[in-house]
Amino acid sequence: MQGKDVVLGLLNQRDMSGYEIKEVFETQLKFFFDGTFGMIYPILRKLEKDELIQKKHVVQDLKPNKNIYSITELGKKEFMTYLNSKTVEETFKSDFLMRMYFGQDLDRDKVISFVEQEITRKKTNLSELTDNYERWTDNGMNSFQEITFMYGIAYYKSEIEVLDKALEQLKNQN
Repeated sequence: MQGKDVVLGLLNQRDMSGYEIKEVFETQLKFFFDGTFGMIYPILRKLEKDELIQKKHVVQDLKPNKNIYSITELGKKEFMTYLNSKTVEETFKSDFLMRMYFGQDLDRDKVISFVEQEITRKKTNLSELTDNYERWTDNGMNSFQEITFMYGIAYYKSEIEVLDKALEQLKNQN
């Protein structure tokens, strides 16, 4: 999956400004798509150049003007081609797990510190996801989008459970 596919998918749901796309990236998608704010506008420019989306300039009173993007028929076709293609196996990389793999070369207190930091990070991610889930549920979310949130919540809960057990094991080692 590429950023262009995600942007086309969002615009296939409804017309959006670049800021609104950024908001979805930062709240709904950040837990399973590694996209950055800096990539959104170059993607929008490329999609517009390729005639997959179109831009409408909206003049606003008392606010800065904004651009609203909408998907074209060609863009819908491109998005559906992506959506109907085979899924690609996930690529998983973890700096934390790599350090754990070589943990025998570290002081045990350092390893314990890494595990504690990772637990904190995962709890923060779970809390953010739960908060976003409640907010997006209140604002309307379809059942397919809800699946992605439930998946993320279960994922973080299981990670925290494994890390808690690992921390206990490390602290009980002689």
